[in-house]
Amino acid sequence: MKYFLAPFLAASLLIAAVTEPVLNRTMLIKVEKRIDQRLETLFDEPFLLLGMTRGLYLDKFGAVFSAELQLVSTPGVGTFGFTAPTSEMLVATRKKKLERLPLLKDAMRAQLASAAIALEKLPVDEKVVLGISIFRRSWEDSTGLPAQIVMQATRKDLLNARTAPAIEAAIKIQEF
Repeated sequence: MKYFLAPFLAASLLIAAVTEPVLNRTMLIKVEKRIDQRLETLFDEPFLLLGMTRGLYLDKFGAVFSAELQLVSTPGVGTFGFTAPTSEMLVATRKKKLERLPLLKDAMRAQLASAAIALEKLPVDEKVVLGISIFRRSWEDSTGLPAQIVMQATRKDLLNARTAPAIEAAIKIQEF
């Protein structure tokens, strides 16, 4: 009986070893928390991060992280009697978002570079991706403002980039 079970035990261990992902949840959680900490302190305004960053590993592709935030804290209809924005509020909200957008992009680039270092087991030819969805109210003037920014680069390119311009050159940016 012992000889009969040994091959099955060995085969099941081999299958478990083959199917184990390159990155596990523990590794991803560390990067998620770093991204959250950076996004929470990006602007001197509370409650801009809407939910926590989520990461996942896609086999043969890389690590993907996503988050949602507000660039500016704004009231919603029905919030403490708020019914409609004033023209001053519309202009001020848009102006503040336009000012903060470059800061968000810089922070995203830095977090990609940091993730490439932290994810030591990620193969160098695979990607690190960070997507940020930008919350907006229905009453906002969102002309020219993206609803989502996605940045990605191979881990190798990020590790080889030693300066901010080199990091920027390594990253592909898409805005939707």
